[in-house]
Amino acid sequence: MSFLIFLLVVGAIHGVLIFFDSFFKSCMHHPYRLFLDGTGFTVKFLRIEWYTTALNRSLVKWSTSSPRLLARLFDVGVYCTLILLPVSLVLLLWSLFRTHSGGTGESIVDVEVLLPGVTLPLDELHYYLGTLLVSSVVHELGHAVAAVLEDVPVLGFGVRVYFVLPVALTELSPDQLNSLKIWRKLRVLCAGVWNNLVLGLVALLLLQSTKPILGWFYHINRGVYVAEIERKSPLLGARGLHAGDAVTRINSCDVQDIDDWHECLLVALRRQPAYCLSSEFIHRHDESTPVGTLDGLTQCCDPDNPANSCFEYLGDNDILEIPQHVCLPMRLSVENSLRYCDSDNKCNDNGVQGYCLKPLLANSTTIIEIKRRGRSVVYLGHPGDIYRTVRVSNFIPKLRYISPTFGDAFQLFLRYLVVFSFGLVLVNVIPCYGFDGQHIISVLLTHQLTRFGVKNQTRDIVILLITSLCTCLQIALLTRFLWNILQ
Repeated sequence: MSFLIFLLVVGAIHGVLIFFDSFFKSCMHHPYRLFLDGTGFTVKFLRIEWYTTALNRSLVKWSTSSPRLLARLFDVGVYCTLILLPVSLVLLLWSLFRTHSGGTGESIVDVEVLLPGVTLPLDELHYYLGTLLVSSVVHELGHAVAAVLEDVPVLGFGVRVYFVLPVALTELSPDQLNSLKIWRKLRVLCAGVWNNLVLGLVALLLLQSTKPILGWFYHINRGVYVAEIERKSPLLGARGLHAGDAVTRINSCDVQDIDDWHECLLVALRRQPAYCLSSEFIHRHDESTPVGTLDGLTQCCDPDNPANSCFEYLGDNDILEIPQHVCLPMRLSVENSLRYCDSDNKCNDNGVQGYCLKPLLANSTTIIEIKRRGRSVVYLGHPGDIYRTVRVSNFIPKLRYISPTFGDAFQLFLRYLVVFSFGLVLVNVIPCYGFDGQHIISVLLTHQLTRFGVKNQTRDIVILLITSLCTCLQIALLTRFLWNILQ
């Protein structure tokens, strides 16, 4: 499904909901109103909202179970948030500067906007939305629990879905929140950021512990598991790849996980392999014809025999011990090679004299030997065909009835949870309109400027300028990102 079709489908669903909402409000006004009031649902343009007060008692129970421990934890949350506030501003400026300057250098930390169908695949949309909802709910629960701990009434809790993006919300009593002293108020305001930080660290710990957690059921970092092969894949066939194969090497590149799989395919694309072949094998199978050229490519084989390919001798000595070009069967040459090479110096194996030969192929074609249990797969073609049509997994099941799907889902969910948890920390701590950072910076500046005798009007102007500037920086980063996509 393309991104445009996805937008049209979601838009159509919202249109149907708006139609039926208007219809029931006009034709079944009273019972429909009772239904909405009883369930807490509200349907608006491109927005669905659910609101409830049923969790209020549970929040009070959770907050009063260990009040001292929670108070100390929220104290730590305030300190962490205050440290992260300037760090997030520096990171925002750094990302904006790098994006604006078009820098391509690698960095340890960077800011990127995540959009389904644009920077994220649509088939992972359920992970995207699920982890975003979990991160948002945990964030708002932090505010709610901290508020109850500080005797601020929680008026309600809910979830809003803007188009497809779920966002949780907590409604607090603003008068009682504003009446708190600065530190108690900061506990409530920083609790959401703190909860997301803890959630992200826990998810990161679980992600790093994937091997001991799932190692009872899967072989991990010992190759990749072929989970699915598309019907149009050129790898299909009796001598090709099969679902369930465990791949451990591509040419001379070892494969331990999916990252290695992708990297090895890139290596295969960039560098044509060469093979050490024994003198006996060369003389037995050489079917050379007079050397010529076709479309700028050296030819030394009969064009009517596609199984053969012209090889070039890479010897670095002046005396040619074998012809410069020989015609050999491609598959047999790969399967009977002593090792991979780039010169004759690496072709002596157990006293057997070998010669380093490189197949002469078109730029878009290469030889790829895929090592698996049993006979290797030899593929002559473009590495992109393998990348597009073969789906692999990091998890090789130890038993036949175990699927790698659970391991993939577990790992991918944790990755998204780490990204969104830390992402919400960054977004919420920056002093922008509508986010926690706006209220946090307002409380801090109000307290400090009041101590120095600054007038209320001047204080409000300073807060407005800082919040407006940070909001503009966020908008600039988002605009630049969208502009790069459109280009």
